[in-house]
Amino acid sequence: MSAILVLGFAGEIYAHGSLIAEMVLGPFIYIPVGGAIFLPTLYGLKLTSAYEYLGQRFKSETIRLLATSTFIAQIVLYMGVVLYAPSLALNAVVDFPIWISVIAVGGSAALYTSIGGLKAVVWTDCFQIMMMFSGMLAIIIQGSINAGGFFNTFAIASNYSRIEFLNLEVDPFVRHTSLNIFFGQGVFWLSSYGCHQTTVQRYCSMSSLKKAFQALLLTAPLVSFTMSLAVLVGIVIFANYAGCDPITLGFITKKDQIAPYFVLEFLSPTTGLMGLFIACLYSGALSTVSSGLNSLAAVTWQDFFTKIRYFRDLSDKEQGRVTKGIGFAYGFLIIGFGFAAGSLGGVLKAALVVNGTVAGPLLGVFLLGVLLPFVNSKGAISGMLIAHAISLTIGFGGLAFGEPDLPLPFSIDSCSNETLSKVFNITAVYEKQFKALHAKPVPVEGFMKIFNISYLLYPLVGTFITVFVGSVVSLLTGPSEMTKDDEKYIHPLMVKIIKKFRGKPTGSTVHVPPRNDHEMSWQNGNGASARSWTNDAPRSNGKPIRIGGQTMYDNAAFQDT
Repeated sequence: MSAILVLGFAGEIYAHGSLIAEMVLGPFIYIPVGGAIFLPTLYGLKLTSAYEYLGQRFKSETIRLLATSTFIAQIVLYMGVVLYAPSLALNAVVDFPIWISVIAVGGSAALYTSIGGLKAVVWTDCFQIMMMFSGMLAIIIQGSINAGGFFNTFAIASNYSRIEFLNLEVDPFVRHTSLNIFFGQGVFWLSSYGCHQTTVQRYCSMSSLKKAFQALLLTAPLVSFTMSLAVLVGIVIFANYAGCDPITLGFITKKDQIAPYFVLEFLSPTTGLMGLFIACLYSGALSTVSSGLNSLAAVTWQDFFTKIRYFRDLSDKEQGRVTKGIGFAYGFLIIGFGFAAGSLGGVLKAALVVNGTVAGPLLGVFLLGVLLPFVNSKGAISGMLIAHAISLTIGFGGLAFGEPDLPLPFSIDSCSNETLSKVFNITAVYEKQFKALHAKPVPVEGFMKIFNISYLLYPLVGTFITVFVGSVVSLLTGPSEMTKDDEKYIHPLMVKIIKKFRGKPTGSTVHVPPRNDHEMSWQNGNGASARSWTNDAPRSNGKPIRIGGQTMYDNAAFQDT
């Protein structure tokens, strides 16, 4: 939960409609599923870094470091977008320089995270989420009053084609459909709340597996409720500007600025509400950045620094100081990426693209480890590398070469003369509106069409490629055999299923006592008894063993015939 939620959803619904709101259903399905798949295996290992699991499961430091590096890249890029979002909002309402805001938020989060560690992150998260709720509720209440009532906001939004649900079109090249949202973002939920470092770090700190799963289950309604508030913010704000769009008028330049512009116009006259909204945005940003920094410090220490003898031999207190220093250093790194985030487009899409392109391969390799015991390290590494190459190419190629996201029509027909008088060039405004109403996307054909795949499907694409390639390569290079020691790295249900299907193999060696020196006796796999006479039968060492209630001899081994 961050400022991306508030600004991104408001801007998305304002410009493109409410179909994206179907994302609120995903957590109720995918978060419990993610817990059921990963918790039974990962919790018992008590990991500091979730990627320790991959190294242990596949007996490969390469796959562990590859996954850790992927996570670090994802979080650093995403944190840059998180820092940029509230800075953009503050710039819209008070013309505060974006670069100063980025430095202030990044530096503050790095400071209190490095000083307080995980405990500071958890407690500040609790306070910050309450601030987010307060800010969004203030917008919903005031906006509903302005629009003539809460339910009237939906009527207005519907009249301007902003209310849309259940688009069941089956087309991966359509920006938003119900299926793209359910399956594409569903995989993202599965990754984020099943095997992502920030989540694993938190539920592994719980006192029992039961409590960890309960905490995960409680997360689903909280996430959906918070997203629902953000959706309502978007609908309410659109209802207030349905007939007089500030983007068309040139008062703001980006859809992500619509929420702060609304606050400036309608909430600022009430003392404290403007400050509450700014606190809402920055609380969300600080909450997300602090969690990310803490996780980055943990995985960097565990997966890189512990490999160096000097750091490994430090005392616990000294190791703690180094870890805090790592988190502080990452704070400055994400500040740098915060300056570059403005070139990625809308903050919601930018966040989903950055996360989606890497979440799929990470989820895929964890699924290979937990659910498919035959997959070996060669398969896991090959699947992950190929999936990353394809996902990153499609994702960032889409930002560079994909069709622009044309918004739904805006209107300025209901603007008052007072509002129009503030426009510098009204002729240019009407020309802008005419072009927008008649704009059509330029069709992309051939190979370039791949860059028009819905960005919501990036996680699904990455997961599928990783699992498919990893499975095929493992079968071709010699599948792994699950040993007793490997069982703790496999889902308990899969272990039971495998053991059940293995059963007692036909043609197995069975030990039986001979009646005399020349007679052999055994029972074959079908339960039938058979005996054979031989003059060169092996002799017992005199060490009887008990199997199935019978005394047998450790060297009287015979094969079924």
